[in-house]
Amino acid sequence: MNRLAASPLLFAGLFASAPLLAAPQAVDSRISAVTVYADRAVVTRTARLQLPKGQHEIALEQLPFQLDDASLRASLGASAAATLLDVSSAAQRVERPDDNRVQQLDQQLREIDRQLREIHDRGSVLEAQKKFLADIQSGSTQPGKDRPMPGIDELKSLLQLTEGNLERLLAEQRQLDDRAAELEQRKQQLQEQRGTLNGDGKRFKRAVLRVALEQPAQVEVKLDYTLRDASWQPTYDARLRDGAKTIELTYQGLVRQSSGEDWTDVDLTLSTARPALGGNVPRLNPWIVDIDAPNAYYGAEMAMQDVPAPMPQAAPIARTSAKMAMPAPAPKLAEARLATAEVSSGAASASFHIPVPATLNSDGSAQKVTIARLEMPAKLRYLAAPALRETAYLEAETRNDSDYPLLPGTLNTFLGNSFVASGHLRGVMPGESFELALGADEGIGIERKLVKRYTDSSGLIGNRTRVNYEFRIDVRNNHKNAERVQFEDQLPVSRNEQIQVTLLEPKAQEVKREDDGKLKWDWTLQPGEKRSATLKFSVEYPKDLAVSGLD
Repeated sequence: MNRLAASPLLFAGLFASAPLLAAPQAVDSRISAVTVYADRAVVTRTARLQLPKGQHEIALEQLPFQLDDASLRASLGASAAATLLDVSSAAQRVERPDDNRVQQLDQQLREIDRQLREIHDRGSVLEAQKKFLADIQSGSTQPGKDRPMPGIDELKSLLQLTEGNLERLLAEQRQLDDRAAELEQRKQQLQEQRGTLNGDGKRFKRAVLRVALEQPAQVEVKLDYTLRDASWQPTYDARLRDGAKTIELTYQGLVRQSSGEDWTDVDLTLSTARPALGGNVPRLNPWIVDIDAPNAYYGAEMAMQDVPAPMPQAAPIARTSAKMAMPAPAPKLAEARLATAEVSSGAASASFHIPVPATLNSDGSAQKVTIARLEMPAKLRYLAAPALRETAYLEAETRNDSDYPLLPGTLNTFLGNSFVASGHLRGVMPGESFELALGADEGIGIERKLVKRYTDSSGLIGNRTRVNYEFRIDVRNNHKNAERVQFEDQLPVSRNEQIQVTLLEPKAQEVKREDDGKLKWDWTLQPGEKRSATLKFSVEYPKDLAVSGLD
């Protein structure tokens, strides 16, 4: 039994057309593997055929027209001694247009236009709502003829109402803007694809490989090429289940492609490498300083321009002959599939091999593929600033114990089966500790009230005025487990030696006081426990001194 002899000859570059020995033999090929980068993809096509002894030209046809010609690479495997002589590419036109593809693209473009109109209409509604909130604020803070100036509590309630609604409106507007940008990008990609479909045919490219066999053989040809209309970005789902002390982090890749060809059941790899940066360090030009004269000024900005680095690729060669002895490969064992991706890291990048075959259509839609499911230890705590918002936010102190680098990306947070919030995860390397925000949790109740505020200007304190404040902060643990709660408040900070701020309560050992006036409490509350903290302070200054910043 003959074994396949692998020929790892790789050829890069585009070769000029030249007369061929005979008409190339067109073969059926399939996309077997794809490596997706942040802004492009490398596609591997595979074809198998039986060839007699001699020289042959093999044509892989109807390749995407927008493929990067300079990225072409080919390799050959055969059951007998074989030589890959060269590879070339040229434009190709199929006379019968793909009417179904045209209709599909037109339908997708109409749907994008409809979604853009909806976004525009919703944006108009949000603008009207923001104007309404501004009118409420303006009208409520201006005393009328028959309406007194509102009190502090009324202003605080109004501020909380308008602030919460305004934040919601602004967040939705940002989401609309992001979505509109994505749709415009996809629309441009689809229009470019649509532009390649003309009434007299569809444009493709064709690659021709010239091979030589010393005897009849079973041949396997692989062709790699780069396409620009593909990308991926990391995204995460973090889930904390009731009573659990670990975070379930699902690490996913969000892949999009509109390359003009569908990827069906391909071996998918996601890479963080950045091929566009090249492999060479940019070189500085001289920074010239000279006397001021016409046309003699060289600004630093011009002189320090980076020299663009070339894309990494195999060195281009002319249409020449090459021959190597082909050792027979050892039998390859089938690999057991894992539930998560295999990660390989280099000095400057990481690659994630997805073990399950993936299918991605060329319509620009986003598809998630799972890279890993991680269990991370978590120390939970609740954080709050009740002076600004009477809400407790859950945060986990955790550590990346996996071999996977966590790249910056969108983070969706779930408590149990309930979606809580969408945020952003910073980059985290293996072994690194980090904080994970898990959103607001109504299981911890927190309330801040102004108990009293009064001004003392009696003769007992001389020719000075003292303003006294007293607040009470109530915290209750409604969970079934003991929980750590950290909250903060603040004292006024004096910027004038004539103004004295004195903390009356709590005692120094009960709270952590920082130079910027912040006070931090750190409690552990048992299930159902309620505790209160009292904050009392005074601000004292000369009677004839006008002081700003006091409510």
